[in-house]
Amino acid sequence: MDVVKSRRTEYAEQTRAALVAAAAEAFAEHGFTATSITQIAAAVRVTKGAVYHHFSDKQSLFEAVINYHNETAQQKVYEAIAEHPKDVWEAAMAGLRATLDICADPVAGRLIYLEGPVGLGWRRWRQSERQYTHRNVRQLLLGSVQAGIYPDDIPIEAMTQVISGMITHAGIALAEAPSRQRKRIRSDLQAAIERVLTGLRCG
Repeated sequence: MDVVKSRRTEYAEQTRAALVAAAAEAFAEHGFTATSITQIAAAVRVTKGAVYHHFSDKQSLFEAVINYHNETAQQKVYEAIAEHPKDVWEAAMAGLRATLDICADPVAGRLIYLEGPVGLGWRRWRQSERQYTHRNVRQLLLGSVQAGIYPDDIPIEAMTQVISGMITHAGIALAEAPSRQRKRIRSDLQAAIERVLTGLRCG
């Protein structure tokens, strides 16, 4: 009985993962509005009923897609930062580079920055931004102050809003950029953001 249950659970998990992957591809290619549950079900070769068994509607499926890509992105940022355990500044710059790599990804970038506000709604998307970008930037600022890189009178909350805004708009710019120009735009954005962050340093 347990073996049967385990197989059913495994199959259900595999189906759910396949639906999220197919939905991500469809949402990134066609956009949230133009993508249908029927398309996603056909891509995975399951019925619409199977989709609704896992997700109550298209928005809940989209939210699962966004959560997956945000968590994957966050893990990449953490891994980049962890490569510089003794250098706060280099860790911060590595985190920035990893973030811009994600922004430049044609699937993750479009899903998070262009389709996110549409599929999640503005308020829910802003909450997602606060959970990831805003939190990462705040930790960067606090760590830089504690390490003596930034002055201790820097207005943390206000500066978090400003820098988070830069990164979010960089993400939008990269998601909207033609593929042939994306590499150059990413390089320019990294140089611009690094210049702003460097300008905040003590001395």
